[in-house]
Amino acid sequence: MREETLIANLRSLYEGAGYRAYRMRKFEEYSLYLENRDFLLSDFVITFSDMSGRLLALKPDVTLSIVKGSRATKDAGEKVYYLENVYRLDERTHEYREIKQMGLETLGDIDEVQTLEVLNLALKTLEEISVRSVMDISHMGLIKPLLANADKKAQREIMDALRFKSISALNAAMENADVSNESKNALISLCALPGDFETGLCALEGLCADAEYQKAVSDMRVIFEGLRALGFEKRVRLDFSIGNDLSYYTGVVFQGFIPSAHRAVLSGGRYDGLSQKFLRGIGALGFALYLNDLEGGMIPGSHADALVVYGAGADAGEVMKKAEELRKKGLSVRIEKKGASADKYSIVVEV
Repeated sequence: MREETLIANLRSLYEGAGYRAYRMRKFEEYSLYLENRDFLLSDFVITFSDMSGRLLALKPDVTLSIVKGSRATKDAGEKVYYLENVYRLDERTHEYREIKQMGLETLGDIDEVQTLEVLNLALKTLEEISVRSVMDISHMGLIKPLLANADKKAQREIMDALRFKSISALNAAMENADVSNESKNALISLCALPGDFETGLCALEGLCADAEYQKAVSDMRVIFEGLRALGFEKRVRLDFSIGNDLSYYTGVVFQGFIPSAHRAVLSGGRYDGLSQKFLRGIGALGFALYLNDLEGGMIPGSHADALVVYGAGADAGEVMKKAEELRKKGLSVRIEKKGASADKYSIVVEV
């Protein structure tokens, strides 16, 4: 599938769910990111001064701008989708990258139905790319109560150990941390849980008696039952290595994977901490698809949906007629002489 086709399909998917298109400016005032740097993936932002002396920034994030400009209330929520480029420092190469992403955000009174809708749209987004895609799901309410008394440094080290699924690193991080024995045992169990969602849910219930923790277990069970009703139970896994940002995410978190990519191509979650900084009492949930990382999942080099090939002496009018018939069906069509490579096209017609 070509990127243009994927984007068109996703627009149709999101608009069919009642989401409206959102467009943002390429630049924002740097003060927006400076005042909310705890909600950014990186402190490194590309800045410059305009002719009036204002310090501007190339946007490193879309969500922050959406939340800042939203007028959502509990009674009148807001649902938007976007296709934007952001500019971030790559932690591996230490170079700035222009990242093309498409995603959506819902702001308002986020309940079980709204949560299930976003997860459903995320899974359908992945399905547009690969029928073999999978999604890992976690919940910050299962982790935050266990780290409530630990300082920031200890929390960060424990979350890193969970991210790498290293029990030895987890034990080392918890050794001098202010974490109860019950919480330590629970964290070790979370680190070692199998990916099977239903099996993992059964194991979660007895790990901690904290009310917030038990509410999160209940939320996860509702999510799984809802996804099973939608036919997605084989496409989701329970994984606590993805909940690595305690300061940003406040509820369900998830990441999507396709076979041809070595890292997550989709990520999202609930982030009430950010939304309530601008909109009192408002919840927020969304995800982003990283189009740059889909190159292996796209058909490289194909410039059309269909290829019409013709041999020597072919009737030019008949060739054009066949191409036009396909175009009337909504397909893009490329015309080439016989012998041209046809491997990259889903439809090939010889005239």
